[in-house]
Amino acid sequence: MSRQRKKKAGTVRIHTLGCGKNAVDSEVMAGLLAENGFNLVSSGRADVAVLNTCGFVTAAKEESIEGVLALAGEKRRGRIRRLVMTGCLARRYQEELPGLLPEVDLFIGPGDIPSLPGLLSGMLAEEEGPRSLVSRRVVGEGALPDNAYSHRLPDAASGSVFLKILEGCDNRCSYCAIPMIRGPLRSRGRDSLLAEARKLVRKGAKEINLIGQDLTAYGVDRAEKGALPSLVRSLCAIRGVRWVRLLYLYPGRVDNTIIDLLRSEEKVCPYLDIPVQHIDSAILASMGRKYGPSDIYRILDRLRASLPGIFLRTSLIAGFPGETPKAFDRLLRFVQETKWDYLGVFPYSREEGTPAGTMPKQVLKGTAERRAQMIRDAQADILAARNASMKGETVQVLVEKAFSGGGAQGRHRGQAPEVDGYVRLAGFAGKPGVICRARVTEARECDLRAEIL
Repeated sequence: MSRQRKKKAGTVRIHTLGCGKNAVDSEVMAGLLAENGFNLVSSGRADVAVLNTCGFVTAAKEESIEGVLALAGEKRRGRIRRLVMTGCLARRYQEELPGLLPEVDLFIGPGDIPSLPGLLSGMLAEEEGPRSLVSRRVVGEGALPDNAYSHRLPDAASGSVFLKILEGCDNRCSYCAIPMIRGPLRSRGRDSLLAEARKLVRKGAKEINLIGQDLTAYGVDRAEKGALPSLVRSLCAIRGVRWVRLLYLYPGRVDNTIIDLLRSEEKVCPYLDIPVQHIDSAILASMGRKYGPSDIYRILDRLRASLPGIFLRTSLIAGFPGETPKAFDRLLRFVQETKWDYLGVFPYSREEGTPAGTMPKQVLKGTAERRAQMIRDAQADILAARNASMKGETVQVLVEKAFSGGGAQGRHRGQAPEVDGYVRLAGFAGKPGVICRARVTEARECDLRAEIL
């Protein structure tokens, strides 16, 4: 029976929090539900609301709890019948949450997503009294099985999509809860990824952003040498792919194969996201990072010498246990000296179950937040100067939004989705999802202004 002729099984709203990996999981969920007769809606009344949560750090957990409580309020008002909580938070606290959140009817981890259509059908078929619902838990894997991605229903209207090439992580950094949530490293099959990429292009994707906890680990679990560059070259060969972007590369494994890839493949954006986390040698050792300060400086020098004009992004943690004022001063000087194009900094989040959570010399929360703000302030000046240097340049811009009153918003090849600012375009009168040439006319602290050529 065709999908159009199937009887609808109910209406579902999916709400997604967290990173691009969660966004991909939600699109897989949407595809599975649509194939099984459910009607997906973005707002309004629904039979089921699904909240795909993040549980990585304290702030993300708080946002997830606020989100589920807001949906619980809608349930009390009769706007939704059933409430489902999935994602990292549901997986991480699968034992505790059913007792703490009785308003939620079902808790499932990412690995349970393929079973969601059947579970929802069963719940909606049951008779329910005003207070007769019993919270349930399905305990499953922390990551989607590889064959689930073929069901993905992508939103490629903006021309930009994420492609998750691996799950889990084996780096075991002392502050990170991801291995507890998503499990060990599992590289996705090459054929599955290429098939998914072709589907994304057919749906309108121009830019494919590769994501995973550590892209440089792709293929390591299968003892495949050069797996990441080989995969990227195959993606670049797909007709319709215009840009390929690499996000989240472990610093100790950024080598000449990555440099050669960016030099030889025009479709690979001159952009790398390399989260170094800190520069103090003692802090790096406590974090369990397998490199030292000199390694980081060598990587930066090699990248900038080999790839002039490359855009570099990093992530830092301020207030890690044992971070003395001198150690923080080293970190601040590092930011000022190395001038990353983009930088995200987070105050350390003490996570239960991680080695860092039990370390001595925990830094006060207020101190960590104050130090993080000092780094943000320093980076704001660096970014403003970087943007100002682009005035007069001609850039390619992927248009992601077009405004009814004229103009548009997009990104150039040196800006990743959601985190690096935008290019505001004048003189655009088309639809999103196209790549155009524009000249930068004005620079703001975070964004650029440009006119279509």
